[in-house]
Amino acid sequence: MACIASAALLTACGGGGGGGGGGGGVPLLPLPAPSTASVALSGTATYESVPNISGALAYGSTSVKPVRGAYVEVLDASGNQLVATSTDDNGAYAVSVPGSTIVVVRVRAQLTRPGPGATWDVSVRDNTRSSAIYSMQSSAFSTATTALTRDMRAGSGWGGSGYTGERVSGPFAVMDTVYTAMQKVLSVAPATAFPALKVFWSVNNTNAAGSVALGQIGTTFFIDRSSGAEIYVLGKENVDTDEFDEPVIAHEWGHYYQASFSRDDSTGGAHATGERIDRRLAFSEGWGNAWSGIALGRSNYVDSGGPGQSQGNNLDLSRGPASNQGWFRETSIQSIFWNLNQQVGFKPIHDAMTSALFIGGAPVTSIHPFTAAFNGVAPGSASALATLLTSQTISSAGNDAYGDQETNNGGVPLALPMYKTAAVGGAVTQACVTNSADPAREGNKLGSFAYLRFTALANRPYQFAISSPAGASPNFAIYRGGLVSSNASPVSLAAGEHVLVINDLNNSSANTCFGVAIQQQ
Repeated sequence: MACIASAALLTACGGGGGGGGGGGGVPLLPLPAPSTASVALSGTATYESVPNISGALAYGSTSVKPVRGAYVEVLDASGNQLVATSTDDNGAYAVSVPGSTIVVVRVRAQLTRPGPGATWDVSVRDNTRSSAIYSMQSSAFSTATTALTRDMRAGSGWGGSGYTGERVSGPFAVMDTVYTAMQKVLSVAPATAFPALKVFWSVNNTNAAGSVALGQIGTTFFIDRSSGAEIYVLGKENVDTDEFDEPVIAHEWGHYYQASFSRDDSTGGAHATGERIDRRLAFSEGWGNAWSGIALGRSNYVDSGGPGQSQGNNLDLSRGPASNQGWFRETSIQSIFWNLNQQVGFKPIHDAMTSALFIGGAPVTSIHPFTAAFNGVAPGSASALATLLTSQTISSAGNDAYGDQETNNGGVPLALPMYKTAAVGGAVTQACVTNSADPAREGNKLGSFAYLRFTALANRPYQFAISSPAGASPNFAIYRGGLVSSNASPVSLAAGEHVLVINDLNNSSANTCFGVAIQQQ
């Protein structure tokens, strides 16, 4: 018997037991001793998926897909949980329930797996409804005395020219993209323990910035809070909906991957594919775009929007920019990652991204330290990466994590050398920045930051004295294996190499130079 879910239910309850993933469920929760014989209950959970092939949502090609790995519970008439399990990769579930009992079946937009082996806890929630977890459930029915079936389908709510019904499938579409991304990682690291992830989606989520509780999230984005990892997803009809834009969801999950297993020093902020941007931002966004293709097995990145979700962007991941390629272009980085995966597979990429060589080094995240780490963990594939780097006018020097051999300045002379050397206790070092590649004054472009490398001689506090011209406001941060300190002086540092990054908060001039002196205390 089929049940078409007509409303996106919201449950404020937590995860409970159960789990899923990899095609198998987890042991059922203990079943109370029934007053009558147990009955087998099974079914399949599906959702209506609207494809995005080339930029716009194609409602006419809507298909039905299984709800994979979802938390399923059977409740009695009082709302008490009788049993719980998870759907398999076909969306199927099977449980044993008390006979002759009034029950409902609820499928949550939640993926839980407690172990052993791989573990995860992913939930899709409504940020405009007190972070309640989305779910769909059947109508109440009697289990009677013989085996029975209850299928459920989450409808898209599309009425032909607009949404006329509840958009029940939205949360399940988001969840399924996350599930796909996790499976890609598990294909090369099957015992991965994924940190908990909350994904917030609402039909009210729009591109206005303001109150998240009102849906004013600005854009789809990832944030790594002290309380846990979160992704916020746009959903406002006729403005920008991302629940069916699988590459957009996968891109943000790529940032979750960096925060969870790798390293990401990105400045964030506004960026466009045609811009020359800071090395950290270019690496992070290029990785996110490429990851979407790697995880989903597709060669283009799409994002729908506008009236009827009939407009959108379509980006070829396999191709870098036609001109001005380099380590400062996210499209150069995405093409390198996407093509590298095509040639050598994801495992050496994953091994490099999660290696101590990449995570623990002093250089900030960019294509150069990734190259050094990749060549260290996968020397047999070094030539493939070198060819791709050369095609994007990036130095292919294998062990050059600092980019000392880089000759491409992107038309911004101050961008090279990529790191200047400062001596602790030595003469004042000049560190210059420029806004010549930043006409909108967004402060995250090529030349917006100056990079100095220095060696702390012992475990002790260090003093940083930075002089600046009138009108400038120096801002600095210290890196070693990630961010160590920001605008603190003195600061205690461990012995070894570090990187000092400086920028002008006022972004005031096409040529601003700071004097930097480092002293140990």
